[in-house]
Amino acid sequence: MDTNILENSLKKILFDDSLEVFVFNVFEDSVIKYKIVDGTFTNTGTDTLTNFLDNAKSKIDSSYVSGFMNLVSIPKLKEKEVDGKSKVSFKYQALDSKWYKFTSTLINVNNNELIFSVKESLDNQVSNSSSITDSKYNGLIGRLADAILKIENLFNLDKNKTNINNLEEYINSILNGIISSYPEIKKSLNQNFANVTGRVDDVILIVDDDALTRNMIKKVFSDEYKIVMKTNGKEAIEYLSENSKKGISESSDNILGIFLDLTMPVMDGFSVLEYLSKNNYLYRIPVIIISGDYEKETKTRVYNYAVADMLEKPFDFQIVKHRIGNFINLYKSSNSLNKLISDQSSELKDLINPFVESYRYDYKDNILNIKKYVKTLGLEVMEDYSEYMLDEEKIEKMSEAVEYYDIGFYSIPRSILYKKDNLSTEELSKVKNYPLFGYKMLNYILSLRSDELYKKYAKNITKCYHENYDGTGYPNKLLEDNIPIEAQIASICINYYNLKRKYGLKAFDIIISKKGTHFNPKLIDSFIKLKDKFI
Repeated sequence: MDTNILENSLKKILFDDSLEVFVFNVFEDSVIKYKIVDGTFTNTGTDTLTNFLDNAKSKIDSSYVSGFMNLVSIPKLKEKEVDGKSKVSFKYQALDSKWYKFTSTLINVNNNELIFSVKESLDNQVSNSSSITDSKYNGLIGRLADAILKIENLFNLDKNKTNINNLEEYINSILNGIISSYPEIKKSLNQNFANVTGRVDDVILIVDDDALTRNMIKKVFSDEYKIVMKTNGKEAIEYLSENSKKGISESSDNILGIFLDLTMPVMDGFSVLEYLSKNNYLYRIPVIIISGDYEKETKTRVYNYAVADMLEKPFDFQIVKHRIGNFINLYKSSNSLNKLISDQSSELKDLINPFVESYRYDYKDNILNIKKYVKTLGLEVMEDYSEYMLDEEKIEKMSEAVEYYDIGFYSIPRSILYKKDNLSTEELSKVKNYPLFGYKMLNYILSLRSDELYKKYAKNITKCYHENYDGTGYPNKLLEDNIPIEAQIASICINYYNLKRKYGLKAFDIIISKKGTHFNPKLIDSFIKLKDKFI
């Protein structure tokens, strides 16, 4: 790229120090910055696009991130060009309370496609009164006061009547809720959490006799967590045992995740898994197996312990980092959200984003396939049965809305989900009520979405796809066409997808065998017509 041509053009645009210009080269992962400094046009430096975006995201409210990302997306800018627009603008409020406006357009310099962005300070939008009335930070004061009160009340409870693990999870959920809204105070809140609970550090435990693997994992996570490394199962169990004896009063480590090798000297990984299972770690902490032994028998034996994941050596460490982050959020959420939905709903909205991110990551393959199934079956039902008043637009919306079908599943506590014995009546009730929990979550997730038909379909599918045509389903034992048609169609598609993963081609016959009991006979007749497409 000829920077002289570019800079000569920019000099005509930058006329005062309230403007700043960024030139993004997406393909070369670079950013060049320009500004008026003391009346002189100045190149203020270069950066990688990755670093620029990470830095920018840390300075803006999370609700503005998606809009901000559109400004540096060539496909999004090309969409605007198709619509007859040459640029895209976006206003946002930074965490320093100030308002800014970004305007981006595509430019071509020497046959290079670049994104040209002007950042403008909008000081007049900060406040119209004599004092700063930043509602975001006024809200922070209230949130902090509320959190302090709740934590103080918790420690005034009778300790003999309270499960201390639940207290810790509850406190963590309160503080994580604040962190998600105000990421710039994460470090301070984490320190306060350590002081309140007695936890010194958030810890990732690595158990592996291979020094290279231990050190590579440590390198990925050491910036964010304290790393504890053990070379065999015996050392790991001794550490876990000593740490659990300390409790919150003696500054024990807050273990957030465990990487565990299977083949080690002295004591192997399966012995550690047995210890973790007997001491109720597996439903509270994500355990990721790292091993070179991936025979079917080994996998089956490992998954009987309900581990979070298995990774085959060698593996991509960036993927590992993303996965462990999601698992940590997921396990925290599943252990605390079920309580929050009933008596702490003000915190739920702030916990929802990492929870949904984990769901989307883990369910992405399911969602893509089930969307195709719903569209295919929906179009056939539309042709076969006019009484359901379906059209192509409704089918399209239905296909999109199925994406949240199992969002409530992780509200089931891990202690119930991985229980090997029969469930009690109370535990079974929690399982059967998880669709209602997902339905309530969607009130938050979809609160800013204006598409009412999409919202209706998403909620009905999430709430009702476990209902059976003969009234034996849950959570409300709906009968026949009292079950919304979108939920009936989704139910066939979701069950077929799950059965196909387990039984292969037999899944089709299993679905048909439930005609008139689990599924609407009319819809099954349409499903049968699509046998070749589905198989």
